[in-house]
Amino acid sequence: MNKLTKGAIATAAGVILLMGGAGTLASWNSSASVGSTQTISSGSLGVTAGTAGVWKSGSTTINPSTFKVVPGDTLTYTQTFNLAATGDNLLFTVVTTPGTISGATTGAADVALATALTKSATFSISGANIAASTTSGTYKVASNSGTSTVTVVMTVQFPYASDNSSQLGNVTFGAGAVTLTQTQTP
Repeated sequence: MNKLTKGAIATAAGVILLMGGAGTLASWNSSASVGSTQTISSGSLGVTAGTAGVWKSGSTTINPSTFKVVPGDTLTYTQTFNLAATGDNLLFTVVTTPGTISGATTGAADVALATALTKSATFSISGANIAASTTSGTYKVASNSGTSTVTVVMTVQFPYASDNSSQLGNVTFGAGAVTLTQTQTP
């Protein structure tokens, strides 16, 4: 066989191999969309002051600036707050902090009265869209519509067994707080 024939056979074989290789690059394929375009919205958790609070001694409304407290008295301050909570898996806690009590001055009677007084704070929640959860102290959104009210009661007690050092004392009662904190979802 001459060189020209061998070259022609080799060239033909190369062309066949190249065409066969090109054919293996083609394959069938197909695709489809997963899901559809959706909007996802977040919930909310907030608290705002409602009506102004009221100070009372027993069932009598008082003005704490002019009321003269004596040993054995219990004063309460009650205020409502608007609770806004939305979220299908929203769990949260509520913590109330009573206001601070400090002497109006550093005088002995003011310091003695501030030391003698005790304070505490409690709360209650009303509204059909909030419910207690199975975890103690935790609340959950029962319905994403409607409003709820948090009622906070701060109590100041002047124990009866106080001594005379607190007579004519003056104190300042600072603002308390109600705090909502999201907890882990179930």
